[in-house]
Amino acid sequence: MIENPRDFFKTVYLGDRACKAILIDSWESIVRIQVDLISRIRSECGNWDFYTDEDVENGLLVFTNVKHFSMSPEGLLPNDLINSVSVERADFDGFWTIKLGIDSADERGHSEEVKVKIVAESVYIESEGGLTAVE
Repeated sequence: MIENPRDFFKTVYLGDRACKAILIDSWESIVRIQVDLISRIRSECGNWDFYTDEDVENGLLVFTNVKHFSMSPEGLLPNDLINSVSVERADFDGFWTIKLGIDSADERGHSEEVKVKIVAESVYIESEGGLTAVE
């Protein structure tokens, strides 16, 4: 598990990738975001370069020790492309604020971006079967 989500997301490629589900485990303070395909960035220059050896199909971004979760605007389900990810230190030690911009698309093709905000201690990738992927 990578303790610094800023460094972690520098190794994750989510371009042209979609959010399939958001799973909240309140008792364990865990939020999982299921993505249709998660790729890793392993090049020295920090570009994806179409590297596929560590792809995780239907993978989960797992946020641990979650202190805050919100979506704006309310009422829309994030169910389409992931447009952006930003990471910054939270107001209290050891925690990070992660903001994801994820489209919500309806059956008519209309799309609106939903801002998902998570304050968590760490993040890692998990396969659909529950195995932790290589960091």
